[in-house]
Amino acid sequence: MKIFPEHAFADGTAQEISTCPILAFVSSRCQGLWHAARLLGGYESARLVDRCIDILAHDECVTPRARMMLEQILAVLSLEKVDDPNLPYMGHFACIDPLDPVVEEICLLTDGLRGVLGLNVGETDNKRVA
Repeated sequence: MKIFPEHAFADGTAQEISTCPILAFVSSRCQGLWHAARLLGGYESARLVDRCIDILAHDECVTPRARMMLEQILAVLSLEKVDDPNLPYMGHFACIDPLDPVVEEICLLTDGLRGVLGLNVGETDNKRVA
């Protein structure tokens, strides 16, 4: 499957089904990943999603670099760094109403990304389940 940057993933665009679960997940949920990253980590995190999609589109496979970026995106979505005062995540996270329906959508994206990456809760930073 050839992945193109965000414009290729617009709603209504027919996508070839990838045999790679990671590529299929990112392809079908790229806009949701981008918006969730922006809500939780600001535009810097959204740009991380953009760069990751660009790498996946260029390489047409999940390289170690792309996987590292996907794990960084997962860390943002799962709020792993939210308590670090040196990072801006706490300010973004604090602006979201816990009752907002977007919270459930972010949780579903987080669980889905964690699942396709084969990670359990708290297992980013290149720690894989044996």
